[in-house]
Amino acid sequence: MTAETVAPGATAATGAGTGRSARKRRAITAAATARFLRDGYRDTSMDQVAADAAVSKQTVYKQFADKEQLFRAIVLGVTGNASAIIAELTAALPAAGVATQQELGAALTALARRYLDGVLQPPVLALRRLVIAEAERFPDLARTYFEQAPARAIGVLAEALRGYRARGLIAAQDPELAAAHFAYLTLAIPLDRAQFLPGERPSAAERDRLAAEAVRVFLAAYAVAPVAPVAPVAR
Repeated sequence: MTAETVAPGATAATGAGTGRSARKRRAITAAATARFLRDGYRDTSMDQVAADAAVSKQTVYKQFADKEQLFRAIVLGVTGNASAIIAELTAALPAAGVATQQELGAALTALARRYLDGVLQPPVLALRRLVIAEAERFPDLARTYFEQAPARAIGVLAEALRGYRARGLIAAQDPELAAAHFAYLTLAIPLDRAQFLPGERPSAAERDRLAAEAVRVFLAAYAVAPVAPVAPVAR
């Protein structure tokens, strides 16, 4: 499960200034983001980034000492944008107003649908492929990405599941594990396919079906069965 989002040129690496130097830095990071996501680390050069950003090579090196520093700034900046997706997921899991199995199912289905919509975006998939491809070269970046996106999202869900358990709606002895089960029930099938087939994306109707089925299976395992009424004892 992930909480990534990619906004080329609008990452933490761009800087918030309005001067000429800040504008050039934004142009460089936008060009580098597009290049890295499309061509990978090995096949991207500082010359290409400079040409795409319409600046000199010297300007690129003035902003970033080398390609590795530029790559790190891009990945960390994009990973930092995960907060927006985390907020979306939190909004789909209301702390109040979920008191019945039906309401729980509706809340989890909304969450599953948002996960699918967010994770299956082409730029998000491209970022995942890039980080995975360079995980051995940049293990610290891969760890940061994992902790700030997929693991963080599971943590948000686990916290919500603790609340639902306290209300007697689910029987999850290990909320973190239950959250991971929910994540992979929702995402594993379409994400596995999308990682290998970048041009394919489930239709809206198929995403609806995937979300509903993930929740159905999850609740079959974790929902607290309603207590059957006790028949009166015949006298």
